[in-house]
Amino acid sequence: MPVIDEKLPTIVAPSLTRREMMVIVLMSAGHTAPEIATLLELRPRTVENHKRRIYEKLGVGSQSQAVAKAIGLGLLQLGRMSTLDLPSPDRPQHAGEPGLPILAVLMGPDGSARDEVAQLLISERVPLVITTKREDLSCDHWASCHRGRIVVLLVDPEPADWSAATSVSAHTVVIWSRDIPEQLAITDALARKVSGLVAKADVTTDFGPILATVARGLLVMSWRYAEALLSWAPTVSLTVPELTARERGILASIACGHSIRQTARTLGIATKTVENIQGRLFRKLGARNRMDALTIANSWGLIEWTALAGSYNHPARAFSQPSLESALSKGDARRVF
Repeated sequence: MPVIDEKLPTIVAPSLTRREMMVIVLMSAGHTAPEIATLLELRPRTVENHKRRIYEKLGVGSQSQAVAKAIGLGLLQLGRMSTLDLPSPDRPQHAGEPGLPILAVLMGPDGSARDEVAQLLISERVPLVITTKREDLSCDHWASCHRGRIVVLLVDPEPADWSAATSVSAHTVVIWSRDIPEQLAITDALARKVSGLVAKADVTTDFGPILATVARGLLVMSWRYAEALLSWAPTVSLTVPELTARERGILASIACGHSIRQTARTLGIATKTVENIQGRLFRKLGARNRMDALTIANSWGLIEWTALAGSYNHPARAFSQPSLESALSKGDARRVF
């Protein structure tokens, strides 16, 4: 049986920048550096530099190890975005009293797109505040005195607009009039935990329902973004896949950050055999590569991170490395899962 160290070390997750978090989220989805560069509109060399800094902060040496470490530290848990340095509260303070009018706070660069949104709000008789300030707005009289719900509307936001938007502590809707890549818009919106991602063309026809839905705490997304998100997301079976002992052993090795050669050496099998079994594992999980498989398997609860702690300095109870390798070499997945 694995030897358990009774002392639980205090592990503090490293502080990653928002850009580094976006990179590692895309890494966990199985995207390559060129794909990440395209999605984030960066140069491939810039992405490689971000990856290198991520490796240094996590204390790992490869992409699979970085994803495994990030999952183990809870950095990729749904809803955890504290490392993005965005003061976006989990629960908006301006819940508002039911039955009272919604106050729309319009922000964004001055231009025709913002003016058109303002005209639509006025035509629908929605109470409106237009602000060009890029600092804390929580002390403004309208923010403290309005008793109804508040919805922040960010039209074509620039990075400097987000500080003021998050200070309101209300649901936020991003409205894009410019043609930017769907996946870039989605990645940024999810990272900032906005309540709505809408194309300006949809605002002209369904503005009222959008505001009412967002004010109730629901997520609104234009179909063009939703369709892109559905096509981008991995296709996963609705039932937890059944893995053989050997497939679980290879999955455990992937979670440890091992390469194919390291896996073959640990299990005492040929690299071609590892590749064949790994291919079957990917098909069962609906994954396209090792990082994608790791993320999907973790979402199904197929990885027991505590049992793998000692193999890559995971922040949990430390299991002895020989016991892990012994279990893997025998293909006995029950020992580590």
